[in-house]
Amino acid sequence: MSQLAVPSADHALVAELLSNSVAVDARVREEAYARIVELESRPTFLATLIDVAYLGDAQISKLAFICAKNALARLRGFAAIRAASGIDVDSMDPALNILMAKLLSVFEAHLKDETKVIGKDFALLVRKVCRKYYPQNWMPMHDLLVRGVEAALSDPVTSTRTFNCVFLLYHIFKEKSTLRLMRDRNDVAQLAEVLYPLVSRLWVKHWLERWSSGSLDALKFASNVSNADMELSRYLDSLVIALYTRGLRNVYQRTELLELLKLIFVKMKLHMFLLQSDISSKEKLQKNSRRLLRGVTEMLDKEPMVFAFVDPSVALNPIFDYLAVGTIVPVISQCMEVLCAAFKSPIVNNDRYMNQFYAVHGESDGLRASRKPREAQFVVCATFDEMKSQCEMAASCTRGSSVTSSFKKTLSPIKGSYNAIGTIAEHMSRQATFFFWECIYQRGGLLQLLDFLRDKYLTLDAEAIAEWSEEIVPLDSPPQSLAQPVIEAMKVTGLPILNWIAESIVGIDCRSNFSKLDSYLILYSIAYPSLANYHTSKHYLTILGAFKKALSEFDSTMAKLLIYRCSGIVNAWAERINLFEEQTKSELMHYLVSCLCFEGDSVAAVNLRAQHVVPFHCLYSKTIDEPFWDFLRQDSDVQRIMASLVHIAKINAPVIQHRSIDLLCKMCLEYDTEVNNFGHQLSDVLAVLSDGPGDLQLSASLLQTSLGFLNSIHWRRYYVEESYINGHLLRFLFHLLFRTVVVGSGTNDQATQSCQRLLQLCKYAELEEDVLMLWICLLRVLPRKVDTADHELLNNALSLFPLLIAYLTDRHHGEQPGEMRVSVASPMAVDVVTEYLAVVLDLSKSRLSSAGSATGMVDPSGGIYERSGEVWFQLTGSTSCSVAFSVSQLQSLCVEALKRPDGDPLSQCGLRLLSMLTCGFGRFCVSSANLLMHMHDVLLNFFVTLNEAAILPENAPQEYQRLGAVCLKNGSGMDSTCKWQVATVSSDVLNNVSSVIPIICRWGFDAPASFSEALIRVLGSGRFSNMDAILLSLLQVSKKLVNNAYLRLGALICCCLIVSTVASHYSGLNLFVLHGEGHGHDGNPETEKEGFSNNPHPDLQGVYLPCYLLRLVHPIAPLYLEAKRAFCFSTTKASLMEGGPTYVLPPSKRLHIFTNASSTYQSTNFPIIDLSPQELFLGALKSTVSCIVSLSQTLGDRGVQRSAELMFADGARLHAKLREVLEGCTSGAN
Repeated sequence: MSQLAVPSADHALVAELLSNSVAVDARVREEAYARIVELESRPTFLATLIDVAYLGDAQISKLAFICAKNALARLRGFAAIRAASGIDVDSMDPALNILMAKLLSVFEAHLKDETKVIGKDFALLVRKVCRKYYPQNWMPMHDLLVRGVEAALSDPVTSTRTFNCVFLLYHIFKEKSTLRLMRDRNDVAQLAEVLYPLVSRLWVKHWLERWSSGSLDALKFASNVSNADMELSRYLDSLVIALYTRGLRNVYQRTELLELLKLIFVKMKLHMFLLQSDISSKEKLQKNSRRLLRGVTEMLDKEPMVFAFVDPSVALNPIFDYLAVGTIVPVISQCMEVLCAAFKSPIVNNDRYMNQFYAVHGESDGLRASRKPREAQFVVCATFDEMKSQCEMAASCTRGSSVTSSFKKTLSPIKGSYNAIGTIAEHMSRQATFFFWECIYQRGGLLQLLDFLRDKYLTLDAEAIAEWSEEIVPLDSPPQSLAQPVIEAMKVTGLPILNWIAESIVGIDCRSNFSKLDSYLILYSIAYPSLANYHTSKHYLTILGAFKKALSEFDSTMAKLLIYRCSGIVNAWAERINLFEEQTKSELMHYLVSCLCFEGDSVAAVNLRAQHVVPFHCLYSKTIDEPFWDFLRQDSDVQRIMASLVHIAKINAPVIQHRSIDLLCKMCLEYDTEVNNFGHQLSDVLAVLSDGPGDLQLSASLLQTSLGFLNSIHWRRYYVEESYINGHLLRFLFHLLFRTVVVGSGTNDQATQSCQRLLQLCKYAELEEDVLMLWICLLRVLPRKVDTADHELLNNALSLFPLLIAYLTDRHHGEQPGEMRVSVASPMAVDVVTEYLAVVLDLSKSRLSSAGSATGMVDPSGGIYERSGEVWFQLTGSTSCSVAFSVSQLQSLCVEALKRPDGDPLSQCGLRLLSMLTCGFGRFCVSSANLLMHMHDVLLNFFVTLNEAAILPENAPQEYQRLGAVCLKNGSGMDSTCKWQVATVSSDVLNNVSSVIPIICRWGFDAPASFSEALIRVLGSGRFSNMDAILLSLLQVSKKLVNNAYLRLGALICCCLIVSTVASHYSGLNLFVLHGEGHGHDGNPETEKEGFSNNPHPDLQGVYLPCYLLRLVHPIAPLYLEAKRAFCFSTTKASLMEGGPTYVLPPSKRLHIFTNASSTYQSTNFPIIDLSPQELFLGALKSTVSCIVSLSQTLGDRGVQRSAELMFADGARLHAKLREVLEGCTSGAN
């Protein structure tokens, strides 16, 4: 081309760089890319790339255009950055100016050369430039395109120049129409108005004038239309349709636009007719036809209002005609997309009007006919102006006012306001819907269309069925038929349609005409959501009977597909089962049972059982409490069902496995009796774990099913009646755990005293959280009564305890060198250890020996013994269960967890473990220097939290000020040094303190000397100026622990232990609690409403601390002694995985019992398990009162005069049982 530069050295360099940019050697590629980026800074580089594209070979040309588009994108990015910074926003980059000039010159060369068709790469580069700069900043290109189209109007034949103009113009307009800002949309609309006159005239000249005779002679078409004509026709059609759907506004109002649109549809009709003949240009014709069909779809989607004045039958009838005889699948698919768009359109198929235009009645050739009743008052308007004048006339007659179209000027009118009743838009939608349904009725009606689509395009060919059936149990949907999206879009409804489908399903012989039956089953599956409300019990039972008959006669080659269809329909029924009649539910249940219990090992039999597990699970889950299931208790079917479910669980299909195992667990719990013993079936499921590649999926299914089942148990009932959980199921769940954790052989080492070692918590890291949660749940449901427990099961479960301790304390797999493995494990693993410790303490009945030396070294038969320099405990004796573990290793594990910062989940787990250790092995804990150091830290944090919880009244939030203020004083007159604080604490303080109370109490009870030393050391650290804030905050914690009486009493015991220790070392303590007046509240309502006085002591202000502690005990006693309240259990929710189901961990009765006893009892070496809840609470009450009495005596010994008398100031007002306990403790102390 003359406009291109002569090859030069720069051209050769760029060509070489482009070639090297795709070299095999990575170094060569990187060097070439770096050099190309460097050259991009030259203003002439983009123009040079265009020259190289036309001077080089095809590969270099492709690379040059790709490089140019990338460089242009970077250039526009830099321009956007400058614009955002306000720098040089009005001027264009010199490189861009040079590129635009080069592109223009190349296009001019194309227009002059009749032999050169413009390349697509060139067009794509031009459209990228035009996106921002065309036409305002590139008028030479616009003028050149316009002149080219104008010149084409005078050309007698199709020229390459005409094609190049249309091709480039189409790409430019398509790019501009993707802009979304309103300013850009307005520009696109103006550009469309400029282009449409020229393009429409060219379209008329090119097509209409040539075929004005309307001849559909295929031979004449083949001889007169060249490939160049077809190519131009395709892009010309695309450009016109793009102008209609993306540029021109108010198309429905402009008659000239509608007339050309009708001609386009006529052209499509000719194309669709010619496709049915055998002509040489059929491939080009097919492309053009598909382009026109896409144009109809776009019109239905973006400009549906035009069909109020352009009869859609002009476009739809050729489509129906082709669907009747056509064979080209891509064209058929495009036709189906048109029908989908029509049925989904809210304008062409308006739900408010469609029912006015058809009724179903009569009989015609065995098929109910659908006909449209003409409305006498319905008048068709030919144009928008005519409709508008009629609407205005009608409005003026009824209201004396005119109506407006209320349309917004948008890119697509469908985005305007079309929903207001009475507007022109409503009339247009009504008329478009009328035309659409009239087209359907003229071709036989809705049922006729349904039957046609079903018969021709809803069936699957044998090859597709065979490919789908390759799986043993196919679970994926079969290939979608061509008509399925159309029928889904139709949303067919009405009793006549339901009756027609149901009668057809019943009347077809499966053996002789399976494909026809399959098409009706597909049709029923699609239509069921909209037909469900028309069903009666007769419909369901009739169709169910047809299923039974068909399944008894199925052909083995089509068996899988038939079973899949039937099970899918039954599952859809089961989803709505609560709306069915009792008889229908019962029949459906019997049908599913017969499918599950079908005998045989053939492929069809396996599929019949497997495919019906999901609907059976759905039915069982939704109707489990209904009486029709009772027949399983009187029949052997339940045995057959369980046996069948075991076999189904072996199929490598996660959904089916999960449902079958869930059914096994639920039905075992419901139907297991002495007659129906399902232990064997549950055990058989575990054997599947070791089979095949589905191990991970099956393990996940088993674990999640088990957790879901445990989550549904009524825990309060279980704690009263331990036999509530089926023993077979419990063994099954434990065996599932044993098979999931990875245990290998090992040396008989000092850590475990076993020849085994724990290798992994789970075979699959993805399921580790599930395994740990199941582990915790199972330990919490172990029977507390040894005589009711399965000793073999207990021994197997307990054997994992020392292995787990050794696994977590292994120092070769920590986060850092020398750290234990627990640092990288889930915090729930520590909770498993804590639960194990609670189980061991429970089974031993707390028979921990109190004899022996300070280190607790006693005879092994007593439980505690020394081995290799470590403290060990062995559970043996009457329990018939044996396990030995290292207490020293447990202490080390606890220390590692407590090293984590406050708030870390592992640190919280460490506190729970420390609570259990101090409960069972308190004196051994203080003998460990490392653990004792961390217990000092726990005590320090305890005091810091209480000290920081004190809020000054003047700094308190408004909601705290109304609660009043409190202080401690010496009992004499008003002291200006009293430090008032708000009489409450926050919930965060409550949570942090309550988790430490059991540890503090046990430490103070079991090792008073060690506790006293630690307390004095903490107070001597200089962080606390006085004890008042700490003691008052601790008293407020006790008041707020209303849901746990034991922790409430434990807080009071902590107060006694602290004051007793401090009073022994310091004098001048403030021991009188005073509720201030004028600090937001007068007096203390909690005491006044019980009849207590704020000043019960003569000549003293405030309430003596031991007396005040008794007041706090007073309201607790009647709640548990008179109302006989049991324990308060809590639940902790934990998510299995992100986005997965949330399960509730069962409350641990053992942890609650030991925590409660630890917080209140002075000694835990007694059979706690044998006490009733009331007896346990009474003992806690006596222990608390004993501590208060001991505190009073200690204070009396330290100089508080009349201490005992002051403590009894409220004696007459205390609860009778509390007075009795107080008198007993006082006399015992004396």
